[in-house]
Amino acid sequence: MNDTKIRMVVTGGHLSPALAVIEEALKKNKFKIFYVGRKQPLEGDKALSLEYLTMTQKKIPFYNLITGRLQREFTFHTLYSFIKFPIGLIQSFIYLMRIHPDIVLTFGGYVALPVAIAAHWLNIPIIAHEQTSILGLTNRLIAKYVKVLCLTWKNTFGVELGINTAVTGLPIRQSLFNSKNSPSVDFGNANYPLIYITGGNLGSHSINTVISRSLPQLLKEHRILHQCGSANQKKDYRELSEARKLLPESQSTNYELVTHISPDEVGPILSHAKILIGRSGANTCYEIGIYGLPSILIPLPWSAYHEQSQNASVLEKQKTVRVINQSRLTTEELMKGIQVIEQNYSTYRENGLKNRSYYSKDAAEKIVLYAIKYAKKSAIQSS
Repeated sequence: MNDTKIRMVVTGGHLSPALAVIEEALKKNKFKIFYVGRKQPLEGDKALSLEYLTMTQKKIPFYNLITGRLQREFTFHTLYSFIKFPIGLIQSFIYLMRIHPDIVLTFGGYVALPVAIAAHWLNIPIIAHEQTSILGLTNRLIAKYVKVLCLTWKNTFGVELGINTAVTGLPIRQSLFNSKNSPSVDFGNANYPLIYITGGNLGSHSINTVISRSLPQLLKEHRILHQCGSANQKKDYRELSEARKLLPESQSTNYELVTHISPDEVGPILSHAKILIGRSGANTCYEIGIYGLPSILIPLPWSAYHEQSQNASVLEKQKTVRVINQSRLTTEELMKGIQVIEQNYSTYRENGLKNRSYYSKDAAEKIVLYAIKYAKKSAIQSS
């Protein structure tokens, strides 16, 4: 153990921005990183989470947390989550007392809440980041206790007066700007334009279902890279694999199906893709904005405070994307959206490139500097 380094615990529900900050912190050689998260992505799912796989690969100590989700409506699951929350709180105390961190950095989501509470009670400085344009429930609860609340967007809704905030933008990994060729895009007929379909780390069952029905039409003139997620014991992956087997060979070779995409592969994929189809989480929208990539977005209908609809509306106003409500998501609507974008591609692309300056690229560095500023004085003085 190198006692001269700042010991930083990272936790929360948003892996991509957390990874960007971790990589920036490690570059400065001032930090020892520890990660608190979920070993499995969903309750009862045997699949390993992307955060666990990524941290293990990077040899960053990983601490599995069992805790309850925050519920906005009272249901049977609310009681179950309430019972589990004390477990997560006790675990958080044990982990923090074992690690002795100088700073805790949170990225929203229910996993971050017990860690932040334990850190506050143990008098460990906290920095939080909010990636959406509407302050999430966890950040609303812990905002008064953080040293600084870092925001992606200037006019984030729900931030109370008196909270110390800083508009940093969304932390983006440097690998996102890697446009080199990648094995992920090296398949099928290279003369066909590439469509990248993503449902986020867990995948989207609704999108996967429509894609399964749409493959014959999609593959007539396109290559498809489809990240379908591994939730539900990989049920969607198996069903899509079966749908692929029914395709003629001329089409099946143009369909690449994967459960996960390595974070290092996202940059090359976005640089080669002609169109993206996916949800409108903050990270996806920010990456689309940075690349100016024409896209079709299907906002998650039950996202907290309708944040995905809000995210998509920003890009829609910039005339970079088409938005399809999930209630209207059919093969016909999807193919119509692709056709409209391709027929007006130069306009969509020009609009996207024109608005790229709207998206900051140095958020990770800003947050790391805040971590250095607010870490316990003992760590700073000994470094």
